[in-house]
Amino acid sequence: MKVLVTGGMGYIGRVLVPDLVKNGFDVTVIDRKFLTYDDVEAEYDNLGVNTKVDDIRYCDPAEIKGFDAVVDLAALSNDPSGDLDPIKTWDINYLGRVRVARLAKKQGAIRYIVASSCSIYGFREEIANEETTPNPLTVYAEANQAVERDNLFLADREFTPLALRFATAFGYSKRLRLDIAINAMVYNAITTRKIKLMRDGEQYRPFIHVKDMSGAIIRGLEADKELVSGQIFNAGSNALNVKLKDVAEEVKKSVNGAEIEWYGDPDKRSYRVDFSKISKDLKFSAKYDIKYGIDEMSREFSSREFQYHEEMITLSVYKKLIDAEGFLSKHAYKQRKMGL
Repeated sequence: MKVLVTGGMGYIGRVLVPDLVKNGFDVTVIDRKFLTYDDVEAEYDNLGVNTKVDDIRYCDPAEIKGFDAVVDLAALSNDPSGDLDPIKTWDINYLGRVRVARLAKKQGAIRYIVASSCSIYGFREEIANEETTPNPLTVYAEANQAVERDNLFLADREFTPLALRFATAFGYSKRLRLDIAINAMVYNAITTRKIKLMRDGEQYRPFIHVKDMSGAIIRGLEADKELVSGQIFNAGSNALNVKLKDVAEEVKKSVNGAEIEWYGDPDKRSYRVDFSKISKDLKFSAKYDIKYGIDEMSREFSSREFQYHEEMITLSVYKKLIDAEGFLSKHAYKQRKMGL
C-alpha cells in the first residue's frame, strides 16, 4: 500500500514513518520542515521514504496523487499553539486538512485517516465516549471537530475516511516535544529535580504513548472498510485515564532526588475517556504504560548525547513564526519556495 503522511516529520511522524516502512508500506511524506532540528530527510532517504518539503495549504494537487491512503498529521499541535493565531489555526488545521481529504478522494485514494484529539470533549464529570456530544473549549479543539465532521462526510463506497481522537501523547520521539505533560515532568525532574504540577493534581487526563499512536494508525490502515468508514475512534487505553498527581508521583519514584513543585490554584478541569470501541472494533490495545515512558525518557535526558532544542517547545517556535512572517501568506510562501 502506498501511503502519504502529511506532517510526517513531526512528533508522531518520526515514530510512525519508520513503523510503516517496517510493516511493508511504501511511504511518502509532506512536511513544511520548520520544526525539525536534525537531518530527517537523510534518515528517511535511508529508509526509502520519499520526502516533499511543502505546505498542505498550497502544495500542487499532483503531490496528493497516486496514493492508496493518506494519514493526515499536519496541524498546529495543541491548545496554546492554536490560540496564538486563531485565523491561522483554522487555515491550517481545518482548511488545510479539508483540502487534503478532498484532493485525496479526487485523486483516487481509498483510505484517509485524520489525527484528532480527545480535547474535543472539553472537561466533564462523566466518562466520554464517541457518542458523547463534543464540548470544544479551544480553537484547536473546535477545528478538530469541524474537520472530523466535514472529512468523514466524504465517505462512500470508494473512499474510506476515519478519525482517531488521540489521548494526550507522551513518550520519546526523535522530534521530541517537551510541552506535553508527562514529557515535561520527566525533563524537569532530570534537569532541575523539580516536577511542576498545578494544584491539587486531582484532575484526570487520558494518555497514550507515541508508539501506540503509531500502532493505532496502522490498525486504522489495515482494518476492514466496513468497520472504519466514516467512523470516529477514541485512541488510547482505559487503564491510562490517570490523575496528574499519580503521574507526578511515578516520576518522583523514578528520578532520584526529584520533588513535586506545586503552583497555581487548584485545576478543576478534569476528564476521562472510554476507549472500548477501538479495542473491540480494531483489536487495538496500548502496549506502553506510563512507567515505560518515564523510564524511556529518563534514559534519554540523562544521556550525554541528549541536546535541548528550542523546537521541543512548540509554542515558542510558533510565536517566532508569527512575529517573523505571520505563518506565511500563500504569496510569500511561494516566493520563499522559489528562493525569491
